[in-house]
This record gives sequence, C-alpha cells and structure tokens, in this order.
Amino acid sequence: MYAKLLGFGVVYGFGFTLVKSLFPTPVLLFLFAGGSSTEGNLTVLTSVYLASGLLAGAVGGPLFGAFLVRLKGSEVEAGGFRVAPSSDLWRSLILSLWFAILIGLISGLFMLGAYFFGVLPSGGVLDPLRLIRSSNFPPGYPLLVAWALARDLLPAMLAGLFLAPLGGDFLYRIYASRRTPKNPSQHSRFIEDDF
Repeated sequence: MYAKLLGFGVVYGFGFTLVKSLFPTPVLLFLFAGGSSTEGNLTVLTSVYLASGLLAGAVGGPLFGAFLVRLKGSEVEAGGFRVAPSSDLWRSLILSLWFAILIGLISGLFMLGAYFFGVLPSGGVLDPLRLIRSSNFPPGYPLLVAWALARDLLPAMLAGLFLAPLGGDFLYRIYASRRTPKNPSQHSRFIEDDF
C-alpha cells in the first residue's frame, strides 16, 4: 500500500507544482528560457521547484497514508456498510484537500531550505526568506516563517480541488477500510457521521 501511496503522492506533488508555478510567476516556463536572471539560473530554479513538489509528494504520500490508517475510518468496502454517495464525495474532496495542503507545507519547507542553504540565490522575488531577513523584529521570525509557508496553501488547496476526482476516492478507500461495524444497528449512526 505504501508503494502505491508513494507514487500517488508524486502525482499530487507534480500537480501541486504545476499550480504553484503560476504564483506569482509561471516558473515552469523558465525551463525553456534558460540563462540567468535576478532569481539565479532559471534552469536550476525550475528544477528545484519541480524537485520540491515531487519530493514533497513522495514524503507526504506515506505520511498521510499512515495517518489515515491510524485514524481508522468507520466504513469498509466489503462486508460492512457504506454511507450515502454524497457523503463519500464530500469526504473524498476533504481528504484530497488535506493531502494537498500537507504536500504544500512540506514543499514550502524544502523551498525554505533551498534558499537558506544557498541552493537558490537569495533576494529575488520568489525568495520566501527575503521578508524574514529584512525584519528588524526578531521575536516575529516564527510568524514570518509561518507566513512564508502559508503562501503555498492556496496553490495546494487548488491542486487538491483539481485532483480530487482522480485521487479523492483512493484516499477515502484507505480511510474507510479500517474498521467494520459491530452490528447493523450502527448503520444509521455511520450515515450521520461526518468529519
């Protein structure tokens, strides 16, 4: 299962990278431009963006799968009861959004690390550490780091929304296959349960 989650996470990570690359500028187009700019070597910049998304998906897939296994959903696919299809749809969408948000946060940490350790040159428009380094109020650093990570949440949620029809059902099946209802009388309670 975790091998499938690894590949599944890479697909989500790539989808997140495609959406993220549009904010604030279409970074992936730099791959074809080549050369250097105020952001450094454009090929390196694009490669780091792609790698951060793919690695975030590869890390986030097994992590989120382990979380779902521990969460233990209340429905099963065989031998148990299923909730209404509309509820399945909403749960699939919510799981897809949370999974994409996790990938966005992990990717944000990778990008912070890339600028912090000098893989990418600092001071450019895309540098998330520029605001933090220019701050004259050291106690505010944690809030600025949180803000730098939060910049990835909008593209992450959009990616989760776009990929929900493809991946939400897979995540929901993992969530829903962990616990069998003890008796049929519990069926009505499971229908009413929601996140």
